Amino acid sequence: MRLLLNAAGVKDHQLYVIPKDYKIKTLADAFDWLHNIYLSYEYSRVCLIWESIPPEVWENYKIFEVTDLTEQRLLIIASKELIKLWKNKRPRLFINRQVEICNTCEEKVTFTYKDNYKKCGHCGEINEQNTDS
Repeated sequence: MRLLLNAAGVKDHQLYVIPKDYKIKTLADAFDWLHNIYLSYEYSRVCLIWESIPPEVWENYKIFEVTDLTEQRLLIIASKELIKLWKNKRPRLFINRQVEICNTCEEKVTFTYKDNYKKCGHCGEINEQNTDS
């Protein structure tokens, strides 16, 4: 699902969850929302278009900067609809930016969370996350 959401234009940092304790209701609501995205018409359209072309061909389009082919135009149109759905009532769980004080620059800044690290929006310092919880 991550591959198709990235292909549709969902920013990578929005696909990660900030590691902290959440209430069960928050997690259940987020799961339901994501499941509804997965079952949506918009997502299925992106899937059909993406899967109609082999992945290496999409990669070649990107490498050789090929644009304006029919499948690319169809993917852009379908992606716009999926992005609208993604932005509609998205749970805070999938908004992976958090304001904290950076240990390096000692300023209150926005951190962007990834899989196993967080990055300072001011100085670019990368802090490792402990995933052994």
